[in-house]
Amino acid sequence: MNAGARLTGAATGVALAAAPLLRRARPDLARALAARQRATAELAAWGRSREPGPLVWLHGASAGELLGAAPAIRGLRGSRSGSRGGARAQLLVTHGSPSGRAALAWLDPDHSGPPPLDRARDCDAAFAAVRPGLLVFAKLDVWPGLVAAAGRAGVPAALINGTVRDGSRRSGALARRLFRASYARLDAVGAATPEDARRLEALGVRPGALAVTGDGAFDVALERADRARADGSAASFRDALGAADGAAPRLVAGSTWPADERAVLDAAAAVRREGGPGWQLVIAPHEPTAAHVDALVASCAARGERAVRWSTIGDAAAGPDASVIVFDEVGRLAELYAAGDAAYVGGGLGGTGLHNVLEPAAAGLPVVFGPRHDRADARALASAGGGLVSPAGALADTLTGLADPLRRRRHARAARAFVEAGSGAASRTADLLRLLWPS
Repeated sequence: MNAGARLTGAATGVALAAAPLLRRARPDLARALAARQRATAELAAWGRSREPGPLVWLHGASAGELLGAAPAIRGLRGSRSGSRGGARAQLLVTHGSPSGRAALAWLDPDHSGPPPLDRARDCDAAFAAVRPGLLVFAKLDVWPGLVAAAGRAGVPAALINGTVRDGSRRSGALARRLFRASYARLDAVGAATPEDARRLEALGVRPGALAVTGDGAFDVALERADRARADGSAASFRDALGAADGAAPRLVAGSTWPADERAVLDAAAAVRREGGPGWQLVIAPHEPTAAHVDALVASCAARGERAVRWSTIGDAAAGPDASVIVFDEVGRLAELYAAGDAAYVGGGLGGTGLHNVLEPAAAGLPVVFGPRHDRADARALASAGGGLVSPAGALADTLTGLADPLRRRRHARAARAFVEAGSGAASRTADLLRLLWPS
């Protein structure tokens, strides 16, 4: 067994021994551990009942990674027949975070849930139960125990949309030593960019297994934006939010954290004080829990802003007379962006990690975000003219500039063109995976 698999197996044993303490100190971690503890039995039960035939096992950390993998996995499944007269191959999806469930509608799996514990006996039992023909990791969440179990079972393993961000802990000397065997075991790796390919090779990926295929997140962002326009959901959002005229453009602030929300509210108020346009703010928190939404609405009221919850408006209602709308629904941010005039993406003010900038760019919006992040796609979007980097203190000036419709359109065209130029990874990635697909 390689060093990384030994380490994660030992760490699993320690976590299980500490479960009583975790339940008191970190109930969220305790719940996640318990779910993974149950996963092997759940996979075994499904494996006993599933139809015979080819199966792909896809694993991703959360919704973003899985969504980026969806176009390639759909292409791969469509290229092979399953067990009954041309039915497509079956799909098992595991995800490390409950947020991964948001991607399932785009993947249409036959079974989904958390992965097994990353130790030999659990991973081996899972492989024996479900009998996959291919194991695929999405973007970055490579688990050594699963990789080692795939090798023992004779199952090829791949990484797609492979990304290694600046300063990643995986790039440290100790991590490279521990996990090198796991990366070397991968049979095919599709890197998002040439720089990612170089970093992945440094982590241990064999050059013969490595190709630059691009990032499927570009493809899925375009698909979601175009579907929102085609199926009328973007128009429904615009109607429900109220028609934003030239004097009151709409800023959709997506995947926000408290620091982002304070910055956006402060900036909009500062613009109004200087005689600028009264931006309508639609704030979609990254974690729209009832407590967070209540606190945000109360904060708006304390500032003299009239804020309403999206859930009290409804899709078919007339636009509300409100300066702030708190979007308390999950899974529909791509459609919401398509109803905006500009976007702010949260997480770039430090500590939480910048979220997806491609979705609003694909919707044809200028994309504003903070400077503290490690996302290569955000830096490239800014270089292409579709993204605007703004610290909290400069956000009012950024909004003042974007109040000009001509400037908004210029940035919007650049943002959409950037995503279109990055598309095409899905077909290249599916071709890469077909090389491993059992005949």
